[in-house]
Amino acid sequence: MIISEEISFKIINFQQLRFERIFINLQNQAINQKRNYYMSFFKKLFGSKDPKKPQQAAQQTPQKPQTKEEVLELFKKVPWMTDLRLENVKLCLDAGFRPTNSLPTEFDRKLRPSVEIAQRLNAIKAMVLWLMMPEDKLESEKLLNFVENNDLKRFMEPSEQEIFNTARDDEEARNAIGWKFENAWPLAWYFGYKEPDMMGQMMTGEQMQEILVDFTCPMDGKIEDWVNGKDTLSEDTLKQKEDLFYCLHNAVRSAQFGRETVPAGFDPMGNGGVIHERRHSLTWMLSDGTKWEDTDLST
Repeated sequence: MIISEEISFKIINFQQLRFERIFINLQNQAINQKRNYYMSFFKKLFGSKDPKKPQQAAQQTPQKPQTKEEVLELFKKVPWMTDLRLENVKLCLDAGFRPTNSLPTEFDRKLRPSVEIAQRLNAIKAMVLWLMMPEDKLESEKLLNFVENNDLKRFMEPSEQEIFNTARDDEEARNAIGWKFENAWPLAWYFGYKEPDMMGQMMTGEQMQEILVDFTCPMDGKIEDWVNGKDTLSEDTLKQKEDLFYCLHNAVRSAQFGRETVPAGFDPMGNGGVIHERRHSLTWMLSDGTKWEDTDLST
């Protein structure tokens, strides 16, 4: 990589600090937005300002706590249970998550081409750089050429495409991409980055910098060339991780409705949002032919 032609947050000290500060603000704003959304949802659903009240009323008969072994036995009795699901349920229970045993185990999953996974990852990179890097550090023309030459808008939602029609320092647009950072981790994992965390801990600015610098295509490169020769995950490995996050996502959704299905200290909105976004990337990678915004994220 030619340093003078490639963006490196590591050699621009003031920009690294700015990135970290904006990154933290975006995470906090995204959590508040998601929390407000669910509060509104609960109010409409139950007609109450307190989403916990309807759940408390419904839980009139407390159930006897079950051990992990007892819960696992319930899963083993399910006629359609698979070894893969049992292994992931064990991981969930050990970590304090409790998905329901009624979830389906068989899906029509097909790995999409590696170049498409790289295009989505680099589409996120382009959005982040547009809003995080000032014009004097990265010219708009160069960034837009990178997007066009690699057909990246085809891997963006319509609202994401509009980002490139906004000012480079638009605060509202920055808020809109807060969760895109979490989408990037599983995509980068496919190309050799560290394994995604399953506990819902948010990425650090340093992690995002590592992904953008070391696990994406150079700004003057072609993604088709960059992908060639890259070591990638096997489809079976990806399916195992996707199924795990499917189970985690189910436990998160239950917790958002007031059930005790996540570990102590786990925020169903903040940490749960992280699980949701990482699961989105994992499921999308195994949904060949499906647009990003049409990915089935049902639980």
